[in-house]
Amino acid sequence: MENRASSKAVLHVNTYCFDKLIEAIYDKLEQNHPGILKKGVSQIYGFGGYDEDAPSLKSELQNISGEFVNGKYLYDKKREHVAGNPIIKLNRPYKHLLFEYLGYQDIASFVADHIHDKNEKKKQLELVNSPLKSHTQYYVSYHFGEYKQIVKAQVTVKDDWKRIEYNYLYPQDDGTIKTFLYYGDVKKRADALHIQTRTFMDGKMVPGGENILYIGYGDPAKSKYILGVFSAFDINNRLIAVKSIHEKCVSAEEMHERSTAKKIPGYIAQEIRNQRLENEIHIPNDKLEISPVSPYYLTYEKIAGEYKFSFKSENIDLSDLDIHIDPNNYKMSSLVPGVLINKDHMELIQNGSILNLRMKLSGLTSFLQIDIYVKTYYLFENSENAKGIFCGIDFENRLVKGEVNINFNPLSSS
Repeated sequence: MENRASSKAVLHVNTYCFDKLIEAIYDKLEQNHPGILKKGVSQIYGFGGYDEDAPSLKSELQNISGEFVNGKYLYDKKREHVAGNPIIKLNRPYKHLLFEYLGYQDIASFVADHIHDKNEKKKQLELVNSPLKSHTQYYVSYHFGEYKQIVKAQVTVKDDWKRIEYNYLYPQDDGTIKTFLYYGDVKKRADALHIQTRTFMDGKMVPGGENILYIGYGDPAKSKYILGVFSAFDINNRLIAVKSIHEKCVSAEEMHERSTAKKIPGYIAQEIRNQRLENEIHIPNDKLEISPVSPYYLTYEKIAGEYKFSFKSENIDLSDLDIHIDPNNYKMSSLVPGVLINKDHMELIQNGSILNLRMKLSGLTSFLQIDIYVKTYYLFENSENAKGIFCGIDFENRLVKGEVNINFNPLSSS
């Protein structure tokens, strides 16, 4: 049975047994410190801004172990249990410490006292004596790549999400496929997987990129799709960050078939095309050298203020729109009650001579989405009589375009 001399690094506890374990821990904690269960979870488990001088489960466990205890560890395990994870995995020292807190030598003695259903008792003891077998998982990952194309990778997950391999595929003009193989170690932190990869280069293993995948508090193997962010140096030696999607396959054969097919599924393409940030590899010595648009920053600073847009379009009456661009953080917000700007983007184009404002709106407004273009020198030279053009979608889903009169009141930062 399980004991301190056991070489098994992880103890698997099924949902029935874990429920009994949490219940017993709560009962003892309440007996020791009446009223503690009415406190917030931060105080009960001992993380965040909890009162270190007040009772907590963390301090109780530290008194037993004599070592540091991560107060959030058990809370995260409880979250996994509530989320429906059928097997909870307890690492050292918690696989021993939680049972010692209740006065038991190991999980077997705890099961003997607290689980009276013979079938449930048998399930848990079999799980202790015969840990879960590791199943290999297969995925195809997608991200927007170097040449304005979506890059696929064959992803093989081993040892119960401990190790992972990425085989990135780059189709060549002659019909062949160039591959880049990366090996990764997976670490789970709360509700995310952090994957650091390595690859062979010049005869030695060197660091690769990093994937951060959101999995919630359930079992990642049950997810058909996993969303995340991938950051690395691309094959042109630029530092990049991209949105990534991992799609699960039922077998290695399906993974190979999907990854080598020319077709990119529409439900993948619409999510990740152009979802890419790039930093050229250079060290700027001046603020004007940060990027190609850096010289326009003086103009960018002048766009903060209050705008009143009056739209003109044939045969359609459109209500005015008033917005505010904060001079400190350049956040765009509506000045019209009942109108919300859900998404905004502002950009200086054509060597900083044109300001493009893009907004997605909801509420009592004529527009669902709108693009506005105005020449910056008109805007700043005559802020009360600037003109521009617009195009967008009105509240009846009609495409509209026309001219816009702009009354601009500039604001300076505080």
